[in-house]
Amino acid sequence: MHIINTALLDELIAQARIAPRRRAIKCLHQGDWEHAHRMLNALTPGTYVCPHRHPNEHKGEGFILLRGQLAVLIFDEAGQVNYGQSRLLAWEQGCLGMDIPPGVWHSLVALTDSVIYEVKGQPNGGYSQATDKEFAPWAPAEGAEGAAAYCRQLEAEAQRLSEQPTTAA
Repeated sequence: MHIINTALLDELIAQARIAPRRRAIKCLHQGDWEHAHRMLNALTPGTYVCPHRHPNEHKGEGFILLRGQLAVLIFDEAGQVNYGQSRLLAWEQGCLGMDIPPGVWHSLVALTDSVIYEVKGQPNGGYSQATDKEFAPWAPAEGAEGAAAYCRQLEAEAQRLSEQPTTAA
């Protein structure tokens, strides 16, 4: 059993702040074989979550915001942000989570130190890194030349999203 409390969130954010990727994950599931992967994912400003999608029909992905403010950016096939589907997750704005169906290009952008409860489905046989996700061909890979500049571009898109009038839906 895992207890999710403020001390755990504080610890994860502290780990994310000093991690090279500016992220920290605490797995709550027992193994890759489980059909529902559950985790706490701490993200700090400056982390680059390369746009990706989960092509397998069993790989929907859901996020519930526990702390902070972050944007879930949704992209079309050409890599343009779809502002109609993208959302700012922020308690103050009334949007606390998002459920993304399989096959949808997405990325996360931390506007403040944030922690989400993340759930991802897995097919029979469980998690396989080789088939978990497909990275967007129009986005630089993590650590590649241009990734830092593209990350700043995503941060600007997230900031633009945060400045738009919002609804909780």
